[in-house]
Amino acid sequence: MEPTENKRRKGFSVKKADIILGVSVITAAIILLAARSFFQKDGALVVVEKDGRAYGAFPLSKNQEIWIGTGNRIRIQDHKVWMIFSDCPDHLCEHQGIIQTEGEMIVCLPHRVVVQVEEDKESQEEQPDVIVS
Repeated sequence: MEPTENKRRKGFSVKKADIILGVSVITAAIILLAARSFFQKDGALVVVEKDGRAYGAFPLSKNQEIWIGTGNRIRIQDHKVWMIFSDCPDHLCEHQGIIQTEGEMIVCLPHRVVVQVEEDKESQEEQPDVIVS
């Protein structure tokens, strides 16, 4: 015969503290993502570097296609930029997607190309550092 005592369940049991912790972590993640998207700025320029040297800076406001050397081509359209062609063996830079916010970049290692979205430094210099009233 088996004892009639309640046997403790072996395994995982959810406690009130576990639920509170889970809800807190999810809430914090949502707040951080919302804050990031709120404070993240859309860039104004696409800055291209090839072989570690500046290749050019192009406005995101002008729709255009740009050849970078003979191996890469980017498209700027609707304030977004992406790599549309690369003759490198892995084509990873073509699959890095669309970039549009400040700090995002596309990198093609075989051709040593970096495409980065930046804030327009000239318009930033025109803004005053401090407003005194």
